[in-house]
Amino acid sequence: MPKFDPDAWDYHELAPQLFNHKWDGGADHISGGHGCFATGPEGSGKSTLGLRMSCVEMAMNESRVVWRAVTGSRSEWLPYAEVARLCIPEGYEPRAKLVPKERTRGSHGVEVDLEDVVREVVYYKDIMDLNLRVLQDGQFNVVYPDPEMRGAQWLYEESDRVVAGRTSELEFSSDDPVDHWWFGWGLSLVERGPWAWTAWFCDEVKSLAPEGAANDKYHTRLKIELLGEVMEDFRKNGIARYFFGHKDKHLHSLIRDRIRFRIAMNGTANPRKTRASSIPVGFEAVPMREDLMSDRPIGSALLYNESRFELMTWPNIPKPVEGDLKVYLEPDDGSSSTSKRGVTA
Repeated sequence: MPKFDPDAWDYHELAPQLFNHKWDGGADHISGGHGCFATGPEGSGKSTLGLRMSCVEMAMNESRVVWRAVTGSRSEWLPYAEVARLCIPEGYEPRAKLVPKERTRGSHGVEVDLEDVVREVVYYKDIMDLNLRVLQDGQFNVVYPDPEMRGAQWLYEESDRVVAGRTSELEFSSDDPVDHWWFGWGLSLVERGPWAWTAWFCDEVKSLAPEGAANDKYHTRLKIELLGEVMEDFRKNGIARYFFGHKDKHLHSLIRDRIRFRIAMNGTANPRKTRASSIPVGFEAVPMREDLMSDRPIGSALLYNESRFELMTWPNIPKPVEGDLKVYLEPDDGSSSTSKRGVTA
């Protein structure tokens, strides 16, 4: 992991308010954990920015970084593989394939042993076991959600934060889409602790909480509403959230209107006062008048809130290998000789 060097970044006054957390903010610094929502086209460097921000969170705040992992799809955390702690639900065994950047028809990639790739593989029993025993401060924790949702329903039923009193309607079960686990985990952060600096990094948020989410048989919209209510207490409990998506509408308004810092990536026009339709949901106004980002190179972005903005840049992070790492969770039948290897006490 590259050592955090403030001189390697180009930022001024606004970014320190985002990164440098304080329990007592004082007159010039809002207390608690903040976070932001970054939007930009594919290839604009959102994942690399997220990795750099996670480094800052660990270096400046000793935060427990939680990187939202997605099975079988993408592993943007790969540049930090050597320091990554993969957190896997018990009863599942991770399998991984390294897929080359240049792919040919019929190529299936090469199977790799994750324990040869990452710092360590650890297992958790349920949500609270993850929070209280497995996650570590100042570490890069890559968390794979539990398909069985263990602990999520109990957390909801024990919580006073029911959605408009509709407790009986809302249920977390193994039939749910696996991403629903994150709604239960978000609830656990403010209800059960531990209450310390936590930085949640969530790339490609459209797959988690899209604007057009329906109140389907899994109660997806109600669970998004629940997370939005919970996020009201994220800041004062030291929980910073960093969300990344292609467009502003890719994150549900019930969540994004609770995020006061925004980032406009390179390659697309930033919101401007002169274009009211470009102002993000939850903002009354933006301080920019001109398009500053359309022609900017990768590795640059515009950080802003309703009263201030500043350009910032950051260095690239090379991958240790060329290609993508695809991780799958398979139910553990107990026959594997490597089963549960790497469990931490």
